[in-house]
Amino acid sequence: MATILLRSPRYETLTAPSGAVSAKLELTIDSTLRYTIIKDCTAGSPVLFEIAELCRDYLTPAVKLSPPDYPLNSITISRAIKFYPQANAEGTQIGSTDTVAHIGLDGYGTFNQGSNPTVGTRTVLFTPNYATSPDTYEVFVPTGAEGAVQYTDSNGAIQTQDFAGGDTSDTIETTTVTFKRIDCTKYGEGRKVIFINRYGALQELWFFLKEVNRTNVKSTNYQRNIISTTGTYSNLVHPIATVDKQGQVSHSLSSGYYPEYANAWFEELLLSEYVWMVRPQFTNPGSDEIVPLTVKTSNITHKTSVNDKLIQYTIQFEESFDYINNVR
Repeated sequence: MATILLRSPRYETLTAPSGAVSAKLELTIDSTLRYTIIKDCTAGSPVLFEIAELCRDYLTPAVKLSPPDYPLNSITISRAIKFYPQANAEGTQIGSTDTVAHIGLDGYGTFNQGSNPTVGTRTVLFTPNYATSPDTYEVFVPTGAEGAVQYTDSNGAIQTQDFAGGDTSDTIETTTVTFKRIDCTKYGEGRKVIFINRYGALQELWFFLKEVNRTNVKSTNYQRNIISTTGTYSNLVHPIATVDKQGQVSHSLSSGYYPEYANAWFEELLLSEYVWMVRPQFTNPGSDEIVPLTVKTSNITHKTSVNDKLIQYTIQFEESFDYINNVR
């Protein structure tokens, strides 16, 4: 069993036994047989199947407002490979079925990591400071704020460990995670962005400095006839009419100061396909809500303490829905 990352290809291979002419892959996701794939093979040679793209169709990451309730965005996968002496998987099966189970997450590996990236067991699922020995895991969070960190247990399954507003550290499996408390009251309470990171886990990333919000409006105009049958018209009627007027809200968030190794977090944020923001409700500012975002910033320059001294980023976001409800 492995915990596999489905945004990168996952290759399953097995050497065809003597007499095999065809191979059949049965792909079961969350205990339901979803795909059966048959292909020709040559005895003594490997047969290769790629399953990540198929599995990812059944994984849609989600989030909840309460950190202890963060969803465990994963699927269970079982792949079974069988060999047959005739084409199209006909005839009597040769040998036994080779079955392997996986846990699938919506993460990815990089080119330099090679094929079939995985996540280890008992691993905290965000990028640490690799410049220290052992690796240092730190979360930057406002004073008094609660949150959560996701990790894999001894079976490779994803789990959530929440922390309270007064916590300064916690031991997750065998790893110590330190919570760096930041006073951001000068600009408000900070803004929490949650995204699916490279490991397929929910990661919290706080923006401590100023926030700028904009409403962008678009519409279609057309010239219409307002002349009546008597040759007159009302000067209160619009000759140039507006239709399909719609708005969309964007947010510009400034991160505040982060250490150099946190460059990786902002890079992963830009590469994430699932991003949300926690904010006060407009009609009830004492309660929070969570909204989906699209990251509009498409590139960042990796900042260093040598070149930039103080490292901070300003990221542009856009709400992933129209202001006027048009969901049908």
